[in-house]
Amino acid sequence: MKKILLILILILANAAYATEFDIKVFSNPDKYGWDTPEKHSMARQNLYNRQKLLQIYELNKQDVTKNIIKSAVAPGWGHYTAEKYSKGHFLLATEIILFGTSYFFYDQAMENYDKYKKSTYIGDINQYYLDAKDHYVYSQIFFSLGVAVWLYTIYDSISATDEYNKKLWNELYMEYHQKGFKITPTGVTLRF
Repeated sequence: MKKILLILILILANAAYATEFDIKVFSNPDKYGWDTPEKHSMARQNLYNRQKLLQIYELNKQDVTKNIIKSAVAPGWGHYTAEKYSKGHFLLATEIILFGTSYFFYDQAMENYDKYKKSTYIGDINQYYLDAKDHYVYSQIFFSLGVAVWLYTIYDSISATDEYNKKLWNELYMEYHQKGFKITPTGVTLRF
């Protein structure tokens, strides 16, 4: 019963606000300022140029998902692709330092653990065990920091890609709207 009542209310509301569609008002070119064929032609050419500009942008823009995958595979790769070279270098160097330090402490922990297993003197046993434990904790801390930086790299590749795409659009837009004389590899361009 509630559904039928709701449908009736919707039909009545639609009927109250419905007006007859006027094709002349809808298709009147004067409402867009196209009172002459020249203005209509200019508007059409402007639309064509904008569509062409958008196609160039779509061909050259970078995909965020691809850069995320690149950053997940190797830290900084997504930043290199987005032309953020200094940030990519920094993130890659940070990863190498953190994971290298983690490996160094892990190696020290395993070396002390082997000495712990082979020692027979109680003082050496305690000392080697504590050293192995401390080095292992440091190894885990640096490894965790390396993972955190790696996750940040993946996250930051999103903003780096967005910045690249915005920069690309601004360059294309400025190049399209730039007026004057320009020499290109394909010839000479003069815009008014």
